[in-house]
Amino acid sequence: MKFHFGERGAQTHNAHEIISKVNEMRRRLPSTTMLLAFEAAARALSFTQAGKELSLSQSAISQQIQGLEDFLGIALFVRARQRLQFTDAGRLFQSRITPALNNLEGAILETITSQRSGSSLNIGVPPTFAAKWLIPRLPRFATQWPGVAVNLVSSVGGPDLTTNRWDAAVYFGSPLQEDRVLCDRLMGEELVVVCSPSVRPQLRRPEDLADAALLHLSSREHAWTDWLSRAGVGSIPSTRGAKFELFSMVSQAAAAGLGVAVLPRFLVLDELASRQLVIPFGPCVGSAEQGYFLARPAAKSEWAPLLHFRQWLMEEAANNPVPA
Repeated sequence: MKFHFGERGAQTHNAHEIISKVNEMRRRLPSTTMLLAFEAAARALSFTQAGKELSLSQSAISQQIQGLEDFLGIALFVRARQRLQFTDAGRLFQSRITPALNNLEGAILETITSQRSGSSLNIGVPPTFAAKWLIPRLPRFATQWPGVAVNLVSSVGGPDLTTNRWDAAVYFGSPLQEDRVLCDRLMGEELVVVCSPSVRPQLRRPEDLADAALLHLSSREHAWTDWLSRAGVGSIPSTRGAKFELFSMVSQAAAAGLGVAVLPRFLVLDELASRQLVIPFGPCVGSAEQGYFLARPAAKSEWAPLLHFRQWLMEEAANNPVPA
């Protein structure tokens, strides 16, 4: 039996062939919503926390995970004693899917920004570090990369890269132990005791701090405890005295004679040079574990503007170490 196609019949036949080929070539991929729900639940090992992160209900996350498991034909999680745990397949899938999603996000971001004549970076940074160290050096970055604008956003606490508010953040502390964040150490610091010249005669040795008013930085609540311990006078009470939110407030309070502060030396170099502040005695205390770090989302690790800023910042830190 022979079939004869007219022009319209031939077009229909060709269309069916094209659809068939497309179906054969179609990638075997679940929905992005399923993958995002799984990745968030895998990080927290909690459907509830994943729902809060993605602004979905716990039941919606559960449905997405169920749909993904049906698609794969494999269980990814089990509940043991009211706790969510990986199956072996779930753990393997998580190790593959998180980098893949990061790469996808980075590729989208890079594609979008590559079409712009210029780019901008939003960098979270402690205010005093920005004013005393970073901003005086930024003209060199602007000269080297004139198409990248750097917007500095005040950051008093630790870095928060869970939103799109910042592209990266400079912070003081220890390296972040998060899969989705990359950290680079920039520099350390030396803590020194500083006071007004008018207070200096009362301070001949560390033991004299027992009778002095101690000034505290709210974000460095253990600074005095650590310094006193390293100076061999750990028995002196370290929690008394006024607290201030910013470095500039503490240094001004010390310069005004309100008490004695322990501050990073490189952040009060101008005050020391002008004799607004003096260092009555040592030691200079540093930390091998803590320092200033640049934190950036793993998803943006290949984004050209951020790569340029990271490389420049690392070079500046290496070539311009904190003054001793």
